[in-house]
Amino acid sequence: MRIAVVGLGTVGRHVVEALDGERELFRSRLGEDVEVSRILVRDQHKQRPVGMQSRITFVAEDILGDPDIEIVVELVGGFEPARSLIEAALRAGKSVVTANKEVVARSGPLLSLTAQPGADFLFEAAVAGGIPIIRSLQESLAGNRLKAIYGIVNGTTNYILCRMQQQGGSLEEALEEATRLGYAEAEPGDDLDAVDAVRKIAILASLAFGGWVDVDAVAKEGIRGLSELDVAEARSLGGVIKLIARAEATPDGLTLGVSPTLIPLGHPLADVQGAQNAIYVRGEPIGELIFQGPGAGGPATSSAVIGDIIDAARSRRVGGRSVALPREPAPLVPLGQHAHSYYLRLRLRDEPDALARVAQAFAAAGVALRSVRQPMHLGGPATISLVTAPTRRARLEEARLALRHSPAVLAEESLILAELDPA
Repeated sequence: MRIAVVGLGTVGRHVVEALDGERELFRSRLGEDVEVSRILVRDQHKQRPVGMQSRITFVAEDILGDPDIEIVVELVGGFEPARSLIEAALRAGKSVVTANKEVVARSGPLLSLTAQPGADFLFEAAVAGGIPIIRSLQESLAGNRLKAIYGIVNGTTNYILCRMQQQGGSLEEALEEATRLGYAEAEPGDDLDAVDAVRKIAILASLAFGGWVDVDAVAKEGIRGLSELDVAEARSLGGVIKLIARAEATPDGLTLGVSPTLIPLGHPLADVQGAQNAIYVRGEPIGELIFQGPGAGGPATSSAVIGDIIDAARSRRVGGRSVALPREPAPLVPLGQHAHSYYLRLRLRDEPDALARVAQAFAAAGVALRSVRQPMHLGGPATISLVTAPTRRARLEEARLALRHSPAVLAEESLILAELDPA
């Protein structure tokens, strides 16, 4: 079974080294050898490992036009030229394995339509690294009516938040450490702004609920605005802050979003540490499941990639692997109708009626307050944190608009979901 690997970064090297070094293992599982016969790269000047140099090519047609190559493994990342290469490989009848969450989230159904009979499109590594959540949703849980899926799907932000909770310090300090340890990219915007997590929950929701989710329609809020004070306030309220991606089926459609969320210490996701990922699934008749494990990095991602390679290889020999992706759009509930509790941190003028004006703005919008706290301060603007009772987002936005125009409020400094009742 001849395969080609596109991209020789951290994950690509792990995949090639594993397939080269474990030939006996893969032969025992497939009944034949698996050979990486071509490796497509872009940089013609970069030094490559000696054992891989003879297989290096810089021309995509050396892979696409080779009838002996049956599986193409795309690991270059980014939308283009990855999407075009995947499409060309599927049209040529080759199975494709990818870890590219952006391509899957934006073009998954269209790409699956281009595949020739016998050509699979597999992307286990696109979500949650080494956790087998894609295969579970497509196969093991296919007989269940799923109700909700949510979790921690971005290891970089989870590491940053854990570091702030355990060691203190600012988000910037935690990000600097995450970058030094290799958990964060040099440009971490997709992580901090929840872009990465949105792509992943869009893929998971599409598979879980049977309608394809438009990634651009998913509400998102990142973690850039979080401060040490928010982490301390969460602790005082008996919880921790996590970046949670969520999707839930309701009679009106799917509610989807990604947001920093204050969850109680008893919540099943509260103890997910470091760069780990964890995904909670609820359905009937299965009940509740939690998938947890390493969500990123060369070993974890390459594990998922190699699993897909083996699946694709088996399918090409004995058939039966191809799983259709949903093509009809999923009905989504508008953000204004989402109902949650919320935590807000406000900076007020140090005036006698400031707090009363804040309470009046929430009351006028029909939003009940569950708690109000005022950390100690020494002169100057006062900071308060408050948690609302469950309310529709539209009502919260009405209260926020009133607060922005209130002379009592200097600034809204944080807004996050607050799920203080244990799941």
